[in-house]
Amino acid sequence: MRTVGISLFLYIFSCLSARSDSVYLSIEDLLLQGEEFADNDQFSDSLKVLNQAMGLLKQAPRSHSLRLETEKLIRVVKGRSLVARYRGGNVNAYTDPNALLPLSQETRDFKIIQLLGKVLARKVWDSRDELQVGEFIGLGRRITVLPKGGIELTTSSKDNITLRSLQAASFDVVDNSRFSLHSGSYVIHSMADYTQISIMSPLVDLVISSTEPFAFMAGVTTNGGIKVISLLGEIKMSTEDYKTSLVPGELSFALPDGFSRKMNVELSTLIVTSNLLTDFKQPPVFLKKLRQQAMMQALRTRKRFRTVVGDVRGSENFELKVLEDERP
Repeated sequence: MRTVGISLFLYIFSCLSARSDSVYLSIEDLLLQGEEFADNDQFSDSLKVLNQAMGLLKQAPRSHSLRLETEKLIRVVKGRSLVARYRGGNVNAYTDPNALLPLSQETRDFKIIQLLGKVLARKVWDSRDELQVGEFIGLGRRITVLPKGGIELTTSSKDNITLRSLQAASFDVVDNSRFSLHSGSYVIHSMADYTQISIMSPLVDLVISSTEPFAFMAGVTTNGGIKVISLLGEIKMSTEDYKTSLVPGELSFALPDGFSRKMNVELSTLIVTSNLLTDFKQPPVFLKKLRQQAMMQALRTRKRFRTVVGDVRGSENFELKVLEDERP
């Protein structure tokens, strides 16, 4: 009798677990559908789908990864909808899938050099759901990095620009040195003597340039701005009305009303805590120089806090988490 009771319990538990897994799978499908609606500028349809996903997540903890991702996507889609209205865009526009070009005509502008998990390619040519290392991506593509996914691209031209993104992101490769970042975090670098890159978020258009090899991190904030951390080389940043510059270890938020005050980030902490630097099989080509910058920064700074900088709450307010210092 006891054996029957245990078997019944295990059966019920397995059924509940299977049901829970199926719910989370359906939520992931809704998130993907919501992103595709947003990619076609169907923002109202996108929000309906994302709100449906939130309804399924009402009982999930507020810290659940899917709930956090859904809330983030809703904020991003609302921001893009406002931008479309502000710029006179047609928020009800729809791209007919039948108008897409065949894959045989896709240009070879960016090469995939590293890949993790699931990454999708949309727009211009037929959709690609199974990207592979060594394949090429043409200009105008919308790249969607799903949770637990990652991609690193490099230009096929002499521009020598490389971009990597990880764990839920969406961006367009507009041309060889211009990227439209809709959501997520990125590392962008160039080993050329002079490079100029344009990155656009839902509310900010930013030009970054340097007269030496450089690298920086960029992340789209919840208010549509861009968080930038310089990793290598001095970079100059400018919007239509504002300018600033960053040296390795400095962080600033690019916002619609200008740049936030600068703050220092400990590079040695960043090297070991940033998934963008650690999760890919091959480390960034500039990692050795980045470690040298971290040592130079440590020698310059006697007293410092090991912190992780989160989102922005205004031009003067940031989310900061101070890490416990385990060093003697």
